[in-house]
Amino acid sequence: MKRAVIWLLAGWWLGAAGLGSALAAQNVGNASQKGSLLIFPRIDTTTTDHHRRDTIIRISSDYPRDTRLKCQWIDNEQAVSGFELLITSAQPIWFRASDGLGTGTYDGARAGSYPVMAAPFFENRVGELKCWAVNAAGSAQIAWNHLYGSAMIMDYATSTAYEYNSINFTVRPPGYSPGDEVFPPGDLVLSAQAREYDACPKYLLFNFFSSAPGERPIGLDGELSEVSIGRSSLTLIPCHQDLRQDRAPTCTKAKLDVWNENEIKLSGAHQCLKCWFEGYLEDLGTPAGPPGGLGGSAFTWQGLHTTMGRLRVQGVASTVCRGVFKSGKTDPCWTDPSDTRYRGQVATPLLGLLVTELDGGASFLGSTGFGAGTATTAHILWDCDEPPEETSGR
Repeated sequence: MKRAVIWLLAGWWLGAAGLGSALAAQNVGNASQKGSLLIFPRIDTTTTDHHRRDTIIRISSDYPRDTRLKCQWIDNEQAVSGFELLITSAQPIWFRASDGLGTGTYDGARAGSYPVMAAPFFENRVGELKCWAVNAAGSAQIAWNHLYGSAMIMDYATSTAYEYNSINFTVRPPGYSPGDEVFPPGDLVLSAQAREYDACPKYLLFNFFSSAPGERPIGLDGELSEVSIGRSSLTLIPCHQDLRQDRAPTCTKAKLDVWNENEIKLSGAHQCLKCWFEGYLEDLGTPAGPPGGLGGSAFTWQGLHTTMGRLRVQGVASTVCRGVFKSGKTDPCWTDPSDTRYRGQVATPLLGLLVTELDGGASFLGSTGFGAGTATTAHILWDCDEPPEETSGR
């Protein structure tokens, strides 16, 4: 018998209704606005003995004119694969990460019609997707603050799913109309300044439920315990990224500060990351967790001593991450001799999702997060196409 599924509201919200300016300024990228740049922090096509996952991407444009999107898949090892899509006048589209097919009829039994055929995501991998509006030649990014989207991650083996909204960045006014090129080509400047894109948040805020490994799960419904709290998984990506062919990885340390329900602060937890990170909070700094982490006990009931906690995440440069990603004699995150202190580690702002598992006869998956403040400028660098040369006369 298949388990029932409840989809919790899954979004990455900044300055949404009811929050006002207490958390984020209106010039910070968020999931409650349209934009010219869309970021999907988590894409999943993994298959294991117990799971068979895929991700459905949905993107819409509400402007009555055709536009072209440049999209880049980025996996957890910073492999990059790109494609372009044409969205026609006021069109919504969808496609699957596993094979890139979508927007058409498909019933699973017969061959369907697929007007959209995107390049598929990497097989059996996890990572992210970025899409932004470009001109017809693909030689420059353009202002097109009419895009929005969502990602639905499904597990066919367990009949579970959850959805989150894309994080959207507008091109800041004044002076831009839909279709105007945004300079410089090949550099998406996230600064919140006029004639550039929204900034990233200075730090992220999450509310999380503590876990109780090895003990009776914490229940949300008193003594009945029909709904119990499982583990929480954190996904983080850096705002600053180099997607060019000759690129360098973005390496930073996620500084994690925790408060419990009694307002007691627990500090010292952190996680080193290179380009993309995902892991269970309770596993940080343990053999079960990714390398470069510390302080997972702060997210358990035994360490937090309350059912719920508050988490603040900020990307900082740090010497702590030296050697974490070293392979042989090469450390990809310690390569800049001109930076005598951090050797290339950067204090980049971060974007992310928190997914909490709830079990008790059914399976619940939800993700949420909040951003606060306006960070320093970040850049997304990409290889723009050269316009074709016109034949000269002889």
